[in-house]
Amino acid sequence: MQIGIDARAALWYRGSGIGTYTYQLIGGLLAIDPVNQYHLVYPPRKWVEVGDGFELGAGEGKNRTFWQDVHVAPNLDEPVLDVYHIPQNGIGLPLSYPRHIKIVITVHDLIPFVLPQTCSKFYLRTALRELPRILDKADSIIAVSFQTKRDLMAILGVPEEKIAVVYEAAEPMYRPICRQEASNHVLEQFGIEGPYILNVGGFSRRKNLLGLLRAYRQILPILPKDCKLVLVGGGGGGSYEEISELVDKWGLYDQVLFPGFVPTESMPFLYNGAELFVYPSLYEGFGLPPLEAMACGVPVVAANVTSIPEVVGEGALLFDPYDYESLAEAMVQVIQDEDIRARLVEEGFRQQRQFSWIKAATETCMVYQSLA
Repeated sequence: MQIGIDARAALWYRGSGIGTYTYQLIGGLLAIDPVNQYHLVYPPRKWVEVGDGFELGAGEGKNRTFWQDVHVAPNLDEPVLDVYHIPQNGIGLPLSYPRHIKIVITVHDLIPFVLPQTCSKFYLRTALRELPRILDKADSIIAVSFQTKRDLMAILGVPEEKIAVVYEAAEPMYRPICRQEASNHVLEQFGIEGPYILNVGGFSRRKNLLGLLRAYRQILPILPKDCKLVLVGGGGGGSYEEISELVDKWGLYDQVLFPGFVPTESMPFLYNGAELFVYPSLYEGFGLPPLEAMACGVPVVAANVTSIPEVVGEGALLFDPYDYESLAEAMVQVIQDEDIRARLVEEGFRQQRQFSWIKAATETCMVYQSLA
């Protein structure tokens, strides 16, 4: 088969869940499938045919205009395709295309329909207008979790037989690193010294960082000396200004640190240097950061809602994200109880090994074959 994949998220949106998904999926498909011929859409919308020795570029980080840029669709008249896969929720599907082409889209979540107030205006407007059309046109839909599959069926009425669940995974670079090496890197690159609690995911209000900040403030007197809270993500987002103002108001500017957008190559060091990883999100379609932390041997506490329990299994201590005292209690338990820490690290390793990009690529290839 001749298979086309929109690779622009891998190059324009690296550092996001969708960018990671696209980059790793393409790499996995090229590793396990010597039969089908692949064609990739490169920025801005040109076609690249995959040949011997091909390597997908690593991308330039997270482009803040990604959703505007990727909305411009490529020409599907050339090359001649049997299947066209759009990994970014189907955004960028042309209004018209040759009728013989089978369309596969990956849906990561339905945030615009569940928590519209947390989306940018452009993406919200685009998703609400485009997704119903895209889902109707798609021949097969890949959901990244059973939570997303349930949402597709319940909220948008997508037939169950049209949906295949294919899990994501932590990237191979996430692994245990010498603690001293990680601490040295974090100090040199970001000026972070001493123990810290880590959160990764940005400042959208659905990430619930206000709840995390309140919980951290409550337990600060009983934390190890100088234990900081590190919030990773580019400035902006719905709660960034409010969090910054509270940090100033509460006099926590030496304890709560904002390293900004962290390059992908530095993330394993940041995870490995942490005492604890906290994921208090109110809604996720999958949620990669807890698996990344587990792969690095860091104990995880995570919210007990949406897809998160499905992903973390027994590898995280769960809490009610709508109750910051529940979060505070979970954080204290893991920080203070060595037995709980050791159990979470062991269970975390075991849980994250259930996911792999080779497995994801194999199951995705089966979706393509089913449309042949």
